[in-house]
Amino acid sequence: MKRTILRRMLLACLLILAASALTFALVAAAPGNVAALIAERAAGPGADAEMITKIGNELGLHDPLPIRYGRWLASALAGDFGISLRTGKPISQEFAARIPMTAALLAGGGVLAFILSITLGIAGAVSNGGVIDRFLHAFSLIGASTPNFFVAALLVIVFSVMLGWVPTFGTSGLTSWLLPWVTIALFPASVLSRVVRVNLQEAMSRPFATTGFAKGYTRTQVLLREALPNIAIPFLTTFGAQFTLMIIGSIVVETVFALRGVGAFFIEAIRFRDFIGMQSVLLLFVVFFVMVNFIVDMICIVADPRMRRARGA
Repeated sequence: MKRTILRRMLLACLLILAASALTFALVAAAPGNVAALIAERAAGPGADAEMITKIGNELGLHDPLPIRYGRWLASALAGDFGISLRTGKPISQEFAARIPMTAALLAGGGVLAFILSITLGIAGAVSNGGVIDRFLHAFSLIGASTPNFFVAALLVIVFSVMLGWVPTFGTSGLTSWLLPWVTIALFPASVLSRVVRVNLQEAMSRPFATTGFAKGYTRTQVLLREALPNIAIPFLTTFGAQFTLMIIGSIVVETVFALRGVGAFFIEAIRFRDFIGMQSVLLLFVVFFVMVNFIVDMICIVADPRMRRARGA
């Protein structure tokens, strides 16, 4: 078991290293000159070539790409992500102020997606081809096909502008989080509800379900007592994948609802060609992707004895 965990940790570190190198290379290859941007910010349009060259030498922008990457990665591991070209503040300070906002968005959306997917999946399985099952099937297809920005705009128009029930933006209270949470949770909840529904249907054809019926259980009791625990592993695996994708959805949601999170900072960095900020946010996204999948993998290994034996073999 310990060997399995260590092997997975090593693989996660290698994935982060490879993804960070690719991210750094892509951002470095983007059109634009960081030294010129800094010179223009300091001296305005009057920045000359000598000043640009001097700034480039000070920042090591003329060094080979592997050396620049190693220097940047070493600083990032020490908590120094550089200075934002847009705000002039250390990016570590920007992260300290913005990560709690994004974490609250992802946590609320993740809990809502988890609850909705289980509830809708079980309701569809209980109906089993009935009106409710067909309705939920159509709802999940629509939810999985509708872009986040359209959902956000529709929710704001209906519940904020027309009904006036919740604020349109900001974080003035718990009600101000409802629309962002629903927006970011709709897509994963729709996908996961179908995973629950399909796996429950498959589980109902297994011998343990037949045994449950032989004991006199109703269909709902067999679903909850026998089938539901047996779909935990595929559900958790899919939930982990969908939860990591929510960080991409946060970019849109934070922009629409004026939440000062990491996603909004990333959009601002792109608009103002803040290459240092973009590299730092992408590195943060990479770490988030890998760590969530690592945690889900560990949970599945602990929860499923078959996977423990397979990993330990």
